[in-house]
Amino acid sequence: MKRNHFLFTMLCLLLAVRGLAQNYHAINGSVYAGSLAAAANPASIVFVPYSWDITPLALQFKQSTNAYAVNGFSLLSPSGEATVENTYGIKKRFVFANQDLRLLNTRIKLNDRSAIAFGFNVRSYMYGNSSQSNYQDTTVTLADYQRINLPYLPLSFEGAGAAWSELYASYARTVVDDGYKIITAAVTFKYNRSVAGAYVVGNNINYIPDADTANDNGFLLTAGSLQYGYSANLDQVNSANSLSQNRRALFQNNTASLGADVGLEFVLSSADEVDDDNYYAYKTKIGLAVMDIGGYRYSHSSRSRVGSSVKLGINDTILENKFRPVRNMDDFNDSLATIATNLVALPGDFVVYSPTRLVLNIDQRLQDNIFINAELTLPLIRLAKNSLFIKDINLLAITPRWENRTFGAYLPLLVNMRKQVWVGGAFKAGPLLLGIHNLANILGKNSMQNGGMYLALTIRPGKKHDGQNSNNSDPEKRKQLKRLQCTSF
Repeated sequence: MKRNHFLFTMLCLLLAVRGLAQNYHAINGSVYAGSLAAAANPASIVFVPYSWDITPLALQFKQSTNAYAVNGFSLLSPSGEATVENTYGIKKRFVFANQDLRLLNTRIKLNDRSAIAFGFNVRSYMYGNSSQSNYQDTTVTLADYQRINLPYLPLSFEGAGAAWSELYASYARTVVDDGYKIITAAVTFKYNRSVAGAYVVGNNINYIPDADTANDNGFLLTAGSLQYGYSANLDQVNSANSLSQNRRALFQNNTASLGADVGLEFVLSSADEVDDDNYYAYKTKIGLAVMDIGGYRYSHSSRSRVGSSVKLGINDTILENKFRPVRNMDDFNDSLATIATNLVALPGDFVVYSPTRLVLNIDQRLQDNIFINAELTLPLIRLAKNSLFIKDINLLAITPRWENRTFGAYLPLLVNMRKQVWVGGAFKAGPLLLGIHNLANILGKNSMQNGGMYLALTIRPGKKHDGQNSNNSDPEKRKQLKRLQCTSF
């Protein structure tokens, strides 16, 4: 009987939080992003051709892994016969996921120079990775796995997941407008409530051939450390309970915390011509933001543990017997206690820090309604030492787009931190934005493990009542202001 990669399976079991993050890549840099722009750079909410907009609902999910593959399934042709299988070969295995649900995200222009945005979001991230290891379709027992991985010792793995809700409020104001450039600065404050969190770290896992077994076919575990923890409210989630009961369990006794985003936006002019239909035209727009500053505090479950050494004489047969079957965390802890010399409970709280990152966005108009956008994401949180944090997989997104006030077509090219390249697609029709991160989720049947999708509904005022015409009703004054603020198409 084939069994899963032992270490990676244990990692996935311990990370009980699913990855529930600006990833609406199609509208990167767009003046029509509205309230959703605050999720990529809060400074982007002023230079928008609407006096207000409301996004009552937006949702997004993205996942990426090389540890398993989903076969026989696509978004256009789902199948009840789809399978999930381990991937084979020598590699460092990883899994990433992030998702968000945005409710009543609202942007309001206060005047020509300032705007506010606010709303409620539920978000989460999850990641896991392992050191280089080998896994083949001939791997049946733990000893099989250990034998082919002798060249890659010691083994290690880690992972973390966090889910939280947030109330946010953004304020942005234009600080420079000299007729050639506009500079806007902004800040977002967030009131967060932790929902669920988990983490696991395994280091220096080592073993040697067991000379006491026939033909030296067995292996003795000689070293290894393991620490794992998860939030106490997850202990109250039970498959026997109703959905509403489990939801209440997750959202009770949550810890509050504060977070922030900061951003700048530079809008550069290109010509002197003015067209009344293009009040917010520009040649180049540059955004720079530090997103998701802060962290989320959780109370350790009483089942969280840390162990730093192993007992003598623990071979592969003992390990397989100890951990088969494992039905719950109590079973896992009981089994682990029989092989670890120093296994203790983890008291108190733990903090999972946000995926703090620097986001650089450059938006260039090519002609008429055709633009190209480039967005680079650099993970600042990785500079933190001895801290538990979640990681963002975004690296580079290049998005050609055609759009006007009502319609849009987008073709994002995504390169992530794991050097995967995806081609996505999206369209806008009135209030609806619908996009997919990886077109292979539609065109193929073996790629659902890499990709995702997003959807947003955004309500905006009619053209006669938008931000373009709500200020400076005198056409000549409005033209003068346009010459100072922007360039025409």
